[in-house]
Amino acid sequence: MFASAFSAAVSSFIHMKSSTLRKLVVVGALLMTCVLAAQVYWLQKTYALEEKEFNVKVHSALNEVVQRIRLSQRDSTPFIEAVEQPVPNFYIADIKYRINGDSIENYLKRALEENDLFTSYQFGIYNATTRKFEHVETESFNPEDNPRIQPFPPVNKNEDYLAVMFTNRRKYIISEMNFWIFSTLALIIVIIAFAITLLILLRQKLLSEIQKDFINNMTHEFRTPISTIQLSAEVLKQATPVKQNPRLMNYARIIEHESSHLEQQVERVLQIAQIERANPLLHIEKLDVHAIIQRCVMDFEYKIQQKSGRFVLDLQANQTCVEADAVHFTNILFNLIDNAIKYSPSPVVTLHTWNDSQKIYISVQDNGIGIPRQYHKLLFSQFFRVPTGNVHEVKGFGLGLNYVKLYTRAFKGRVSVESEPGKGSNFTLSFPICKTS
Repeated sequence: MFASAFSAAVSSFIHMKSSTLRKLVVVGALLMTCVLAAQVYWLQKTYALEEKEFNVKVHSALNEVVQRIRLSQRDSTPFIEAVEQPVPNFYIADIKYRINGDSIENYLKRALEENDLFTSYQFGIYNATTRKFEHVETESFNPEDNPRIQPFPPVNKNEDYLAVMFTNRRKYIISEMNFWIFSTLALIIVIIAFAITLLILLRQKLLSEIQKDFINNMTHEFRTPISTIQLSAEVLKQATPVKQNPRLMNYARIIEHESSHLEQQVERVLQIAQIERANPLLHIEKLDVHAIIQRCVMDFEYKIQQKSGRFVLDLQANQTCVEADAVHFTNILFNLIDNAIKYSPSPVVTLHTWNDSQKIYISVQDNGIGIPRQYHKLLFSQFFRVPTGNVHEVKGFGLGLNYVKLYTRAFKGRVSVESEPGKGSNFTLSFPICKTS
């Protein structure tokens, strides 16, 4: 179902007007650019928030360390913020008292854990008297990290302080943004896929237009020589030597028949090109479906008898009026009946009609060779023929069923197929019945 919808969308895209297509591409590109810009903006905002939260946690942890040091020294004076941040990944806290480095290390580790800061860091205690760092250590919560001791940034202070440097600060903040990073990458992939798909569809559109222009020019060029051949065949049939020679007369009839067949194929190509350009010249009128079926059956009676076949009519529809173009509606049934006869060794072609409350259904069923299921979706494509190797016992351009689909849709109808190899085919048409006034 999804594949059918996607195929229909691609087909609509390819047959879209160039001006509409350009507008769609521009609007789509602008929307995707705006979405990507918004995502990048929120990614930056999220990083800033995560960075702010990290700083708040570090300040809270270092203040707790200072508080514990003061409590260990029975210092009850009012507490003043003691933490500074000279550079983004470097923090210092005034400790006032010189105590054991191991105690400070324990205070610091516990405070960072309580504030959910599980990342590598390096700390040291600055001695203002010697102007050197003492008890410089590194700590890692991840066994895979192997932090190395790095020099602390210089700070001009005349008091002892605790220095903490987070060597993987940026990496830690980014790791806290996994969802946003994943969603941004997913969006970028979607945009790239959209761009690639758009380029492919634009290329298909270009190729489709080139193909249509070529076919239109080719078929128009064929009309003049076909008319000349038909005229020549007619003149040839009237010549006395030809009339007196059965073999020459047979050749003249063959030339006339084949030129007429070629004219029909050319006309069919032009009709398909016309309806695909959304400007078919249709004369819509009320038609009796059963009357057209009877007429088609009469036209094919001789052909089906030549193959020792027969028609079976099961016309059960009570409401048989449809609004359509008589020529094209007849051609729709003509194509389906013609295929049913051509692809059946001893054809038994059943035509069945019935109604529901709003539609009339027409079924054309045969006992022919059938069609493999994998080709059902391609049957109505232009120029498609079911593969039979290098041999095609039935000649054609692969336009008949495409014609059926396009003009059925033009009359607000639908066509479907049920078929299996060796079990024949059943094509079902449905059309809205005439509205009662």
